[in-house]
Amino acid sequence: MCGIGKDLGRNGDGIRRKLICLGDSLTFGAGVTRRDCWTSLVQRECGWTVVNRGISGDTTGGMLVRLQRDVLGPALEERRCGGDCRVLVMGGSNDIFFSGTDSQARGNMTAICHQLEAEGIFPVIGIPLPVDWSKAPEKWTGVVDFYQSAPRILAYNEWLRRFAASAGLVLVDFASDFLSVSGQVRHELFLDGIHPNLEGHREMARRLAKELDKIY
Repeated sequence: MCGIGKDLGRNGDGIRRKLICLGDSLTFGAGVTRRDCWTSLVQRECGWTVVNRGISGDTTGGMLVRLQRDVLGPALEERRCGGDCRVLVMGGSNDIFFSGTDSQARGNMTAICHQLEAEGIFPVIGIPLPVDWSKAPEKWTGVVDFYQSAPRILAYNEWLRRFAASAGLVLVDFASDFLSVSGQVRHELFLDGIHPNLEGHREMARRLAKELDKIY
């Protein structure tokens, strides 16, 4: 296991750097090929080892349940092999879509970050994308009120920014690139009102690339 990606993500000190990205479909890359997902773009263009642990449709509760399997186990194994692993956590949109509130997402994100820190793993907060509610998938409109969800996600994102600041965590503000200077959703970056298209993934990759120095 220690040999995976051994030639990637090394700094001048020779330590292998790895970033595990835990999340939902925004992390998984729903609607684009694996090659075009923002995690793959960052690995290919910046030389980091980036592990995608996004599951489409997952909530922060699901992310918390699989934290040991998908993140803590591999991260601690990487450390035992002499590497250094950080974790980018981004989720909460599905919590809001299917419950109408962000209360569970706030609690779960807090728990995830504290569990990572308890193991000496540095958590990084990713800010989920805003919703272009008018373009949201019609098949889901019977169970999700995207119009009501849009402002709730913006409010949740503000809470995440405050949480990261109070906890002293690095923030990767993907959402800011999907809003115009006037605060309007940039429609041209979305595939279906929820998920980014190819250019949207490039924007996300550029945003993460800008923050890599802060992560280490």
